[in-house]
Amino acid sequence: MKLAATLIVVASAGKVKDPVKRLDKLRGHADTLLDLADNNTTTSDNNIIRATKWVNKVFDQASEIDTTFPCETEEEADEALVFDQEDFCKLNGQVGTALRSFVRKYGCEGSFPKKNFPNTFAKRTRRMRNIFSRIADC
Repeated sequence: MKLAATLIVVASAGKVKDPVKRLDKLRGHADTLLDLADNNTTTSDNNIIRATKWVNKVFDQASEIDTTFPCETEEEADEALVFDQEDFCKLNGQVGTALRSFVRKYGCEGSFPKKNFPNTFAKRTRRMRNIFSRIADC
């Protein structure tokens, strides 16, 4: 009996991954990108407005995923991605990669708002990455 109780406690001790918290954390990194682009580059205000518009568009689209939908959970390699706050170009790529990973992990065919959601989301994240790359001359 004690063994069974111990196994249940150990099994439930795994880290609970909240999709809302993860998306908020990614949004924080994207805001860091916007701040770095605004303060550390010589880009125009129009380019900053354009980048802000794309960041908002991508995160609005990511928040449309129904994370409560019962999707089959696939074990994805749980690599610890350490965001590099100092290197703008590296952080730019990491934010896009993390957003696409978010969609793969928390979304499935029934939870997406539209049929072709993963493909259009991937295109938008690449577009966002390209805009930031041009701003910082990566």
